[in-house]
Amino acid sequence: MLRNIPSSDLKKLVKLSERKEALIAQIQEIDRQMVRVQSRFGIPSQNGNQGAAVTLSRRGRRFTGRRTKRGALKEKILKALRDAGRKGATIRELSAKVRVPSANLYVWFNGTGKNVRGIQKIGVAKYRLG
Repeated sequence: MLRNIPSSDLKKLVKLSERKEALIAQIQEIDRQMVRVQSRFGIPSQNGNQGAAVTLSRRGRRFTGRRTKRGALKEKILKALRDAGRKGATIRELSAKVRVPSANLYVWFNGTGKNVRGIQKIGVAKYRLG
């Protein structure tokens, strides 16, 4: 792993890691000073082991991550395809109707869906029950 990195880049990495350690030490000193000031005024300090709150981006996540019974997805997809009739339904339409991320449906159709009798691919990401 480190054999392919030139020595000049390794030196840069060492300098950056030393700089990072120095900054972490400064942050820890600031935290200690904040705790001292807070204790003077009776303000309860946060747990010392806790760091800053971490926020996660939830962009693009529309569906809940609940687990379902085995075979439930297949039944939901077959029902949605029956409702769609001869014109069929796209992955996007099925995703909205079944409330499953479209990526899961692409995987399902490319794996399990190939083994289910009656499902026909009639276009790009479009299926029907035949």
